[in-house]
Amino acid sequence: MKNVASSGTGLLFGPGVDPAENAARFSVSALGIQFQGLHAALHVPAWSAVRWRRGGFNDTQLLVEWTTPAGEFSLSVGDVASQGALLAHLPSAPSITTRPSQTTRAVSSTVIVVLVLLPIVVIGLLLWQADRLIDWAVSNIPVETEIRLGREAFAQQRQGLAILEDHPGLPMLRQIGARLTQGSPYPYEFHIARDEAINAFAMPGGFVVVHTGLLASADTAEELAAVVAHEVQHVERRHGLRGLVHAAGWRAVLSLVLGNTGGSIAGSWVENLGDLRFSRSQETDADLEGVKALVRADIDPQGMVAFFSRLAKDPSHLPALLSSHPASTERMTAVRAALPKDRAYPPLPYDYQRLRGAAK
Repeated sequence: MKNVASSGTGLLFGPGVDPAENAARFSVSALGIQFQGLHAALHVPAWSAVRWRRGGFNDTQLLVEWTTPAGEFSLSVGDVASQGALLAHLPSAPSITTRPSQTTRAVSSTVIVVLVLLPIVVIGLLLWQADRLIDWAVSNIPVETEIRLGREAFAQQRQGLAILEDHPGLPMLRQIGARLTQGSPYPYEFHIARDEAINAFAMPGGFVVVHTGLLASADTAEELAAVVAHEVQHVERRHGLRGLVHAAGWRAVLSLVLGNTGGSIAGSWVENLGDLRFSRSQETDADLEGVKALVRADIDPQGMVAFFSRLAKDPSHLPALLSSHPASTERMTAVRAALPKDRAYPPLPYDYQRLRGAAK
């Protein structure tokens, strides 16, 4: 044993040992363990009365334990040389090695696999159940919270819009909107903005904006009503709120569920408006529910087919409305199939040609 160290260092624990001063130096001999410095007076029984075991992560620590009249003591030794000094005298000492046992290696490997794979599994489950999670979040966000957040977001969005408060078509738009939203929990606001783009959009909470370019492109008030009905259904079906939940992250979602809104969330909403795109299924949903709303309001839903079909005929000059609301043969076919048969509708009582001229 001439190559084995006869001294070492470790951490001492036991009665009267100050945790702040438990660093201990010791020497070993056939007689036992002798501490030095602060712990020199501590008595350690003979080797035969000392117990030892492996401990710590991957069993890299050597724990030496003994009992005295004052209580239980233990010495934790981490470095290999100090462990060697002890193992040369400890009873039934194995060969000096820091290799963990087969059981410990198996447990450690299992822990590592779990730590690596568990996040992947969790992420996979979240992606797999993403739609259900979003549905749950949206269904638990109070309408009052959605309205308050929508109002804050629209106040910010409005700064970049040329809202026309005195446009001659505004009373017509608001009257059509009121017919299409009767009984809704949302206090709708309808606005006209000076913009040549053939477009309209709705923000969660009930804020609908129609561009003057859309007013100029529609041939009849029924066609305008069809677009408004479509936009209103995006609000009623909470499509925009679903987009916010998807983009904002779960921290913001929990704030919404709990009813806590603030400028940062509203700002995030506005920031994502430009990138907001409804899915094809959401667009079809807004189409079909829009047809139902038109029928309930006693407005001819044929205007939806006429307007979207006419705009879609020239794909080389795709208007803004269809770039964000993609039209397709399948969508128009679905709308036509949803139209009630053999029903007549009174024409809307507006001089739309005059209002369309004012929009140009």
